[in-house]
Amino acid sequence: MKRFFLIAMIALATVALLDRVLRRSEESDAAVTVIELPVHTAEAELTGSGLQPPKVRVPKDHQVRLVIHGAPEAPEGLLTLLGYEDRCGPVDMGPGLSRAFTFVSDRPGDDFAFRLGAQIVGRLEITGSHLEEGHE
Repeated sequence: MKRFFLIAMIALATVALLDRVLRRSEESDAAVTVIELPVHTAEAELTGSGLQPPKVRVPKDHQVRLVIHGAPEAPEGLLTLLGYEDRCGPVDMGPGLSRAFTFVSDRPGDDFAFRLGAQIVGRLEITGSHLEEGHE
């Protein structure tokens, strides 16, 4: 009988401990703060000779909305932002069409290219530091 009582007490203590751990986990999940990024809007025009301006600059760590407008002489094809394909897929471009790329600019650098079919038609530069704390 004593053994049964001891096992029952251990089981109740375990259940109480698990309940406390789960409640703390739920409270910490609810306390997560969502940080809103600043928004940056940019525009460019796709012409027969490429993007105008040829290099679009956006700041690092922003929610970017980049709108590309197709000029009347714009070539047709799939426009891809290389380096951000995992965030914004290719879009159909052509004369008179406007398409938007929306992404978070968290990969700084000036080696991102806009490719239309097999041709590079423009560049994207994301300005800002590669370091988490910035340049000192």
